[in-house]
Amino acid sequence: MVDKIDFKYTPKLLDEKLDEQLAKEGFSIFPCLEDNDIIGLINYYESFQKDKPNHFYATTHSQDIAFRKQTSAFIIKVIEPILKNKLVDFKLLGGAYVVKPGNGKGILQAHQDWNLVDETKQRSYNLWIPLIDVNEDNGALFVLPKSHAKILNYRGPQIPSMFKGIEQELWSYLTPLRMKAGYALLYDHALLHGSPPNKTTKDRLGIVVGIVKANTELQIYGSDNGIIKLYACDENYFLSKNTLTDFVEFPLKSILSGQQNELTFNEFKTLFLSAPSNTQQIMPEDQRTFFEKYTVKNILAELKYRLNAKTSPEPIKESQTNSSPIKKDVAQFYNAQTHNFLKVYGNVIQAFRTKDVSTLLDYQIQTMGLKATMKVLDAGCGVCGPAIYFSDKVGCTIEAISISSVQVNLAKEAIAKNNSKVNVREGNFHTLEKYYTENTFDVIYFLESFGHAHSHELVLDSAWKVLKPGGSIYIKDLFIKKAAHKNMALGIEKEIQNINSAYHYNVPDLNVVLDYVRKKGFILSALKTIDIPLEEFENLTISNDFQELTGINKIENLREYVFPVDFFELTLIKPGYDSNKGTSRYFLQNMYFLQTQNWKEKDL
Repeated sequence: MVDKIDFKYTPKLLDEKLDEQLAKEGFSIFPCLEDNDIIGLINYYESFQKDKPNHFYATTHSQDIAFRKQTSAFIIKVIEPILKNKLVDFKLLGGAYVVKPGNGKGILQAHQDWNLVDETKQRSYNLWIPLIDVNEDNGALFVLPKSHAKILNYRGPQIPSMFKGIEQELWSYLTPLRMKAGYALLYDHALLHGSPPNKTTKDRLGIVVGIVKANTELQIYGSDNGIIKLYACDENYFLSKNTLTDFVEFPLKSILSGQQNELTFNEFKTLFLSAPSNTQQIMPEDQRTFFEKYTVKNILAELKYRLNAKTSPEPIKESQTNSSPIKKDVAQFYNAQTHNFLKVYGNVIQAFRTKDVSTLLDYQIQTMGLKATMKVLDAGCGVCGPAIYFSDKVGCTIEAISISSVQVNLAKEAIAKNNSKVNVREGNFHTLEKYYTENTFDVIYFLESFGHAHSHELVLDSAWKVLKPGGSIYIKDLFIKKAAHKNMALGIEKEIQNINSAYHYNVPDLNVVLDYVRKKGFILSALKTIDIPLEEFENLTISNDFQELTGINKIENLREYVFPVDFFELTLIKPGYDSNKGTSRYFLQNMYFLQTQNWKEKDL
């Protein structure tokens, strides 16, 4: 533990309320740039940035030192006169453009910025200004208020983040900061913050400037051969050096033994979500055991917290479906991207597919047991490639539904051309009963469309209503892979988030779906991988062809990529009886009657 720190010494905001907020919460927001300033900064960026970034990008990443300095000078020229009316006793450390590309890219996990000063005596800050309006969809900053005052630790080049193992768990504790273009966010470098992917198609452009108190001595911590060391530093470090390696060229001030340990989730909650009277110091030389750091009282409090915490979100009510942002996003996504899908996948838009697509479609006909007398529903039909194939080959009547108006129009053209017994309409498969009468369909199938549901439970409820007793549901989709070890889990979580953001998906958890299926009363008739030899499947890099064409969620290195999903197919049967009575061969109690009372199955 260290003495309580006064967070109000640098820099001082002229607005007393904002200054108080900066000290207490670790950040302040205030209007800064005029419209002409914003336009000038955007025009300058567009004058040199010809290529669209493929990941989070800052001009300080450039290897061109002259360019870094020139860009910083332009930003400082715009911002410094304005800040003289907002701050006193400050010095700017240099400026940069920061860009978060669209289409689900640019995530920054929760982290703290590097120490640039002795934080027991001074504080250092970033001033971040978006040049477009920002919100949760396009990469607003998320912060944990007051987190700047919780611990003192070492943060710098080659020093692993203390939050590396729990990054995903932290998101639910962060608060989004929705900001208008030109407003400034001044935040402490020790404030825990992150930024989700930009789910829009437009790059999120902003500027950032480092700020310290005038005449402050700068320093930087770095890990050299596994040892954390403290170096002197100057204000040109980010503009003239390779920030990840060149810190060792600065004068060495002191050597510190060991590395910092990563925090567990429980340690994070104890340190950051409690309200200690003093700032805690987490340094490598602290050799205390866990139980020396955390008393029996704290541990009991943690157990009480975990036992009383909600373990699952409230279910989505049906009244929410029509206003769901996911509904709108999926429709817009396919309206914009269907023609690109067709260029890569043809009219069968399934990622896990055989080289000869008819092999997969014939297999699905057999698995679903399609017959000419059946009435079938294709839920999330795309452009009706499979529906037309099934109907033409088997002779069954197929109703099809898509949320995309572009897909529906293309499907109607294809149906007319083939004279198929398929009827397609635009609609939302969360509420199938609005379009079809109850107990209508013999088979309902979802071919890699189930994952677009914002509520898988609502979709299953709706399908139950329009499915005949004795009818079946067939789902072929991707499900979240279960990790064999912790490091794999982190990679899976990251890639699932990328898929969901890029493709407007909601990759289901198989166990959650199965729990609901059984609770609803469905008979789980089959759960398996697809019984086609792997040699017959198309190379999964076809998805990269689509990503290359569109720029969406490109996988840069397939050899190191962790596939975050498994493909399964499920067959569910709606019982043709009252499932509460158990009058079926699927219920074990009937084995008793068959074997002891000599009943016949037809009598059950």
